[in-house]
Amino acid sequence: MSAREATALKRLGLAALLAPVTAVASAAELTPVQAFDLYAQVIVHGDAAAQATLAGYLDTDNGPALAAALAGASHLDEAPELADWPKAATALRKRQKSVHCAIDSVRHPQTDSADVDYRCHLPDLSALLPVYRQHPVPFNGPHPPQMARELATAYAQMIGVAPDQERIITVSFHRAPDGGAWRVQNPTPLMSGLADAFLPFFEWNEHLPN
Repeated sequence: MSAREATALKRLGLAALLAPVTAVASAAELTPVQAFDLYAQVIVHGDAAAQATLAGYLDTDNGPALAAALAGASHLDEAPELADWPKAATALRKRQKSVHCAIDSVRHPQTDSADVDYRCHLPDLSALLPVYRQHPVPFNGPHPPQMARELATAYAQMIGVAPDQERIITVSFHRAPDGGAWRVQNPTPLMSGLADAFLPFFEWNEHLPN
């Protein structure tokens, strides 16, 4: 796990919530595939109904808190880069509603673990690179990272029309040996995949594409 991913887990309050629980969940009537899809709906869209269902499915004391923290990952429009640019945040929310992450395959290294491949269609913002090269987002300064007006304007225009790019994102799950609910082991691949697609500026600062 990268330092950035660890920071994201801490910010959302997920680090402690992901720790194994001693109680065995009495898992609601969901198939494993339905449960894995439910996690994607919560992380990608913050869907309130899916969040409530996931909390009930987990059926542990920290189930509601875990579901709420996972839903918090979907609030990309609250990123500091967008704080002063409501039109850009609104355009992001609109495009995010169209994102679809479907289960592509499920592998079981052991009976109580699963590696789930999600096939996600995410925006490709590479056409924004020329503007970004002229107006990079300062992540290492004394103030929260902010987009320049030129970048925010171009982003708001482009996020709605940027083409889709298909990505396979793998997330690991586990459950107690004697059954119960499937719990996400590390949600950061899906969280980071979503954030990097919609807000690629941190990654571009680290490794600016040619």
